[in-house]
Amino acid sequence: MSEAVDVADTAQRGFLEERRGAVLRLTLDRPQRRNALTVDLVAGLADRIAAVRDERDGHDPVRVVVLAGASPVFCAGGDLTDLSEVASHGPAAVTDVVYRHFQRLVAELLGSPVPVIAEIDGAALGAGLDLAMACDLRVATTRSTFASSWIGVGLVPGMGGAHLLTHAIGVTRAREMVLLGEAISAQTALEWGLLNRVAAPEDLPAAVDALAQRLASLPATALDRSKASLSRVVTPGLHTELATLGSVQGALLTSSDFQERTARFR
Repeated sequence: MSEAVDVADTAQRGFLEERRGAVLRLTLDRPQRRNALTVDLVAGLADRIAAVRDERDGHDPVRVVVLAGASPVFCAGGDLTDLSEVASHGPAAVTDVVYRHFQRLVAELLGSPVPVIAEIDGAALGAGLDLAMACDLRVATTRSTFASSWIGVGLVPGMGGAHLLTHAIGVTRAREMVLLGEAISAQTALEWGLLNRVAAPEDLPAAVDALAQRLASLPATALDRSKASLSRVVTPGLHTELATLGSVQGALLTSSDFQERTARFR
């Protein structure tokens, strides 16, 4: 039995929330904008992930989070219209927004005491790929594609994607993805170590549910400590990288390159 939680409120923020036993499902719900990330959406997701930490000692706590995207994609990146509005206020405003909201979401996902599974059907591009990389496990469909597409609009992977990709798939392949910005298939992503599982589109929900139920059945404290141990390998250098990216992205988002390359989207 599944139960939607505060659907009206979460839909207004750009995501839906559903509780299935010990599993909390968060679904990006802006299909008309290909689930592109706005400041409000990112802030709302970060708040909800943080609340999971606060609720873990209560009655019937969340044991696993699943992060998905409404069809037809997982997430096409940052919402360029929304980001352009932020950029109109200058580099300092961009740096503040990137650090406080987008990078906070990455920190909350990595620091959450419960495992987070990215359920990916369709494209995960730019910030969408960074978002998936901040999750603990990634399961995708055979029709999914992946690209660190930031460079195509004159930006850098502002949510730590270069750092996270390097840890996941190695320096050589990470450089290929970040510097070229070209898409790879789900099969290639699996072979490179970017994904944990690949399933047919119709089998994705069952594959993710089986993984979530397996995680939820394990000892909670040991799972928390194990995730923390894995995160300690990644996060020390990541914090430095994110601090640097805030100012770098502030300059790039207010540059003529970004304005020219995103004019057709806006």
